[in-house]
Amino acid sequence: MMKIENFSNEIFYEIFDYLDGCDIYKIFSNLNYRFYQLLNSSLLLYKIKFHFTSDDLFMNNYQHMKYINPHQIISLNLSSELYIDKILSSFNINSSLHRLQSIYLQNIHANTLSILLNNCIHLPRLISLDIMSCHQSIDLCQIYSLIFNLPVLKYLKIISHGFKSSAALPFAMENQQLSMIEHLFIEHGVTFSELAAILSYTPNVYRLEFTHDDEDDQTIEMISSMDLSKLTHISMSIVFLEFDEYEIFLRKLPCTLKTFNLYVCGGDLQYLDFDMWEELILQNFPQLEKFYFHYNVAAHDEDDFIFYDCVCDQFISSFWIERQWFVEVAYTRDTISIIIKPYRKKWYEFINIDNDDFNIYHSTLLTIRYNPMDEYRQVLLDEIEWIVDVATIYHLEISEEDFFIGAVIEIMNLLPDLDSLKLSSIKLPTTTLLSIEEREEINFIVDNNEITKVYLEKMTKFDDVLFLIDLFPELKYLQIGCTSDIDINLFLQIILMRINNKTDSNLHLLAISIPTADDSMIERIQNIIDSKSLLFNYTIKRTYDTIFLQMK
Repeated sequence: MMKIENFSNEIFYEIFDYLDGCDIYKIFSNLNYRFYQLLNSSLLLYKIKFHFTSDDLFMNNYQHMKYINPHQIISLNLSSELYIDKILSSFNINSSLHRLQSIYLQNIHANTLSILLNNCIHLPRLISLDIMSCHQSIDLCQIYSLIFNLPVLKYLKIISHGFKSSAALPFAMENQQLSMIEHLFIEHGVTFSELAAILSYTPNVYRLEFTHDDEDDQTIEMISSMDLSKLTHISMSIVFLEFDEYEIFLRKLPCTLKTFNLYVCGGDLQYLDFDMWEELILQNFPQLEKFYFHYNVAAHDEDDFIFYDCVCDQFISSFWIERQWFVEVAYTRDTISIIIKPYRKKWYEFINIDNDDFNIYHSTLLTIRYNPMDEYRQVLLDEIEWIVDVATIYHLEISEEDFFIGAVIEIMNLLPDLDSLKLSSIKLPTTTLLSIEEREEINFIVDNNEITKVYLEKMTKFDDVLFLIDLFPELKYLQIGCTSDIDINLFLQIILMRINNKTDSNLHLLAISIPTADDSMIERIQNIIDSKSLLFNYTIKRTYDTIFLQMK
């Protein structure tokens, strides 16, 4: 067995690349002369990360940081608000850090940030700057002016909800030296005028993300002054902006655009005219590869959104299918979201039973991320009735745990076209407490649902699975998530006996996900199936932690 001290220097460099620089120095600096040389070699570049909650931890790491050669530091991550001023007051940002490429700052105070940005002009390789701050005192105009002086900066991300401007950022002058920034992420609210001013300093930007949140923005005419010709990727968040105004910006985007991402919160119904989007993309963005669209409707406002056709059924056209852009609907508390994004295979598409091909025309998924109390269940059902007017739902996922199965049944009653169902975990009723109406509703679902695929991510008791087997007579595929302490032999005996007792069972594939699955578990399962004559014609295999039992 090879000892760690026999590792080559190259292997240590790879290991160190995953560790904080102060930790490296603390652990290895006093071992021996070889490590002393290794730690001071110009081949080793340190990533320094300060994120502490106590004076002792801070001082301990700071003492080690003082011994690291400045020219070996490649990145600084300063995310300890209590200590960031202390670090920068005693750690000089100057030309000695000539290999420093990346700085990340979290919740830095205004004066400290200004001093740091002034000093960063001496860093010849600083290509990435990431600032996250919630301090109201930071001045937008001043900060951007300092940043645009950084000579080689290529990546800038600013996150804040507390910026203010004492004055508007002036537009760049004709002969002024401009920024080299190519990736620009503005995660604070801007008007179109402010955005135009920022972009006047950054003509090389090809990846842009910004948030427009002024519904009364009177600077829409400033869009005409923007140079967006080099953009290939754009991501926008907009709040209550009329589509007619947004379309002016949209038509300024270059025909070379590759990725388009739009997040809309409330407002104009015209955003949901997907025939219009089809025409816009065909005419203006022939090279578009990825299209992301996220439209939020406040649940209490859905009465303002009345549709005469299923909006999402417009995606049946060849335009959307050829590009592999598909629609989903999501419901969280008080919010309904209509989402379009590039195709990504879902769990129910990995299953091939009876050589059935996935029907691409029946792909719409509804995800529910809210588990209401009993007295608010009707509100959820009312929202789903609205959703049915927007889209025909073929797949349902409920991500909340302990979702009452009675509520699942009520939801299914509203979604007659369901083919698959995914549940996080369920709560079963006490049968003796069911009313006659509830029993009739269960019987109706048993007789009328067409669901063929069910995935229960976390089984809490065997009865969960037995109930699902009885509830879905058309079931062909069932996947169950189990804990490591399950008695797998007893579980399989109970499940297979229930399946065998159903004369009309369609279940052909049972998948059991269990963290401790291995080859010896496969052997034990085969032995119990054969010895108990539970199945006669079957195959069994394991993929990672999931055991697949195919019943022929």
